[in-house]
Amino acid sequence: MSFSKGSIVDSTTQNHLDSNNPSVGSVTSSFLVKLEDMLSSTVDGYDDFAPLLWFTSTEERVSSGKSAGDFKPSATLVHSLLELHVPTDSYMPTLRQSLRDNSNIPQVKIVRLGHTDGSSNTELYSSTFGDCKLEAIEEFPDKLVLHVRIFTREDESMAIDTTGAEGEGNTASSWDYSTNASTAS
Repeated sequence: MSFSKGSIVDSTTQNHLDSNNPSVGSVTSSFLVKLEDMLSSTVDGYDDFAPLLWFTSTEERVSSGKSAGDFKPSATLVHSLLELHVPTDSYMPTLRQSLRDNSNIPQVKIVRLGHTDGSSNTELYSSTFGDCKLEAIEEFPDKLVLHVRIFTREDESMAIDTTGAEGEGNTASSWDYSTNASTAS
């Protein structure tokens, strides 16, 4: 619901009456990505990250057939190429050299930062990919599309209220695609 006073629009809340979900206040978010020390930004506390315009990541269990009865829960879990869309910037030559040298990227991290009523740049969610390699770089006038092969993945969700304070309920999961096993401790 949004309230306006003249031409000024007040904050909005994300709450659907039929969903029974609690209101989360006025929260906006943005995504950033880190490829070791190859990127840069002007976001406080995230100097070695870059804005993430878009990304795709698909995790699937390879199985035969099309119906639920054909599904094989014991099948290997695989991950697609991680596709990252970042603005074209001064880090382009470093990324190209990493691709040409077939350099290992120990860690690629995607973070979702929330700008809550109480604070800015509060980390809400992160996905960390390990032992990565750049497979391809597509160049456009205003962005680069990076295709990254990954070895491991870890996801963490932080419990944050609308004032930016951490709460209980952080959750995490992790997976090693080479061994087809969880790496959670």
